[in-house]
Amino acid sequence: MTDCPEIIERFQVKDPEALREAAQDAGDYGCEEAIPGLITLLQNPNLGVQEAADLALRQLGGGEAVRGLCPLLRAEDAQVRNLAMDILREVGNLDINTIVALLSDDDVDIRIFASDILGSTRNILGVPHLCQALLHDPEVNVRYQAAVSLGSLGFAEAVQCLNQALSDEEWVQFSVIEALLKIRDESSINALIRAMPQSSDLVASMIVDALGEMGNLKSIPLLLKRLDESPRALRNKIVKAVVQIMGGRTLNLLSALEQANFKDYLLSALEDEDEEIQDMAISGLASLKVSEAAVPIIKMAAKLDPNFEVHQDRLETIADALAQISFTEPLRQILQESDPAAMALTVKTLRRLPGAESSRLLMDAFWKHDRDVQRELVDALCDVAGDEAEAFFVDLLDRHNDGHVLKQAMRFLSREAAQEKKPELADKLFTFLDHPYPDVRGVALEACISLGGKSLVDKFHQMYASPAADKRAMAILGLGNLGCDTHLNVIRSALEDESTAVRKAALEASIKLCGLTGEVFEMISQRLQDEDRDVRLTLVALLGDCACSLVNVAPILKSALGDADDWIRIRAVEALGRLQVADAVKDLAPLLQENNPLISIKVIEALGMIGNQAAFQVLLSMLDSDDSELINAVEDAIAVLQEREEG
Repeated sequence: MTDCPEIIERFQVKDPEALREAAQDAGDYGCEEAIPGLITLLQNPNLGVQEAADLALRQLGGGEAVRGLCPLLRAEDAQVRNLAMDILREVGNLDINTIVALLSDDDVDIRIFASDILGSTRNILGVPHLCQALLHDPEVNVRYQAAVSLGSLGFAEAVQCLNQALSDEEWVQFSVIEALLKIRDESSINALIRAMPQSSDLVASMIVDALGEMGNLKSIPLLLKRLDESPRALRNKIVKAVVQIMGGRTLNLLSALEQANFKDYLLSALEDEDEEIQDMAISGLASLKVSEAAVPIIKMAAKLDPNFEVHQDRLETIADALAQISFTEPLRQILQESDPAAMALTVKTLRRLPGAESSRLLMDAFWKHDRDVQRELVDALCDVAGDEAEAFFVDLLDRHNDGHVLKQAMRFLSREAAQEKKPELADKLFTFLDHPYPDVRGVALEACISLGGKSLVDKFHQMYASPAADKRAMAILGLGNLGCDTHLNVIRSALEDESTAVRKAALEASIKLCGLTGEVFEMISQRLQDEDRDVRLTLVALLGDCACSLVNVAPILKSALGDADDWIRIRAVEALGRLQVADAVKDLAPLLQENNPLISIKVIEALGMIGNQAAFQVLLSMLDSDDSELINAVEDAIAVLQEREEG
């Protein structure tokens, strides 16, 4: 059993370390009789001793600690005063009467300290005494702190005296409003509104912000009445608060007259410098679907910098709001102008409004702008337009020479016309297979395949006879997409083509497009001996991604492990792992003995994906490696294996 008197005896030594240990023991062993000595040690100049005494007093607590600490609030040493204050904030609740008594002290600072401490007691018994200080103390700083503490306590019983204190001077009003906001009692709404006419502009602004934060619908009629008589800056704050409280969507529940008046105030608030007010005004205008707001909103938003992330988020929100207004005619004016920022936002908005109306606006504006804007417009058209835009996109194919515009036109036309199989459109798209840009040719091929039809099959057969390798490659891809069974002999011959590009296209047509049947597999297997490593690499990569159910591709992938090219071997390792070929472990393990770190890491990853007992044993054997990178890879692979087993 601990001898508390012995601990107290140790308080008499001068060695700081011994004093620190004694103070610590007093707290740890609950020696309440040591409190007076600990309070003395709290005033010791050694920081370690002070900290130990501080902790012990918090541990012991009790009324004796409170009564002993209160005199230290008058100490000359600021460090000691601050320590006493901080401890009393934690333990003052244990003798609240002693703290309350300090509210009558002649020293203003002591009354401020007492008000502060009471705010941390979490005790409702402090409320009436703080209210007394708030309403009657002659010192403004005491009244200020009393309001702050009432807010910290958060009891509704304080609302009545806080409401009364709204008539105090400005410094106190600040803390009173903050306290009422924390408590959020409905009874304070009328008091806050009544205080506005007698308050300074700053305090009135704080009141409005508080009402907006409180979000009580009861304040709406009172706020609306204040709109006409308020100066512009305050009026804009009221607008923000009303939208904030009503949540935008319920604004249409206001009467027709209230909506008409409020609409004007919302439009005016758009010009405020405060972005939060602007955003609330935009939200309100969108909810009320105020069509005349579209242009001023865009003009205001055009000043934002789309390169700033914060502005990017605002622009997206503004575009959503403009789309909610859902009245596109005012946007016509912006589309005819040359302001790039306004144009970009208008286009962003129209992309949220699919349909013929948006489509017509974009088409009408298209030829009035330069290439960069035209690209934005055609992108938007692809999102919103329907069959009403088909003639426009066909015209683009005839008149435009920009690759991006042409690709978008072909994508749209193939998407819209795919169901109708229009031969004349297919013929037009087919001509773009001769375009000088490879990416345009690629999209043209996709479009032709999408449209299909016998005429295109014939054209692809004719193209396959071309001396140009790129045309033969496109022809094979086209025929593969339009029916491998019918064109398998052509694809078989393409696998022997002199061009690497054609052989690669034939592999893609065989595996990706035709589906890997036994006959097709027999055809493509010979390409593992192809003289060109790109062809071999394409074969292995395609097999690794193939969802093959009719044939077993593992033997050919295992054979690829012996290829002379490291990248082909790596792709084969990855494919065997991805396909989880269980019996491939014996083929993969020997590769770990080679002096190629990348292949070793890929093998380890593949073993983790295969995840059977044999793979696990190989991985375990690698844990004694001297290579930290390999060890990390093994640990990751084992984690993957374990996670799958547990799942």
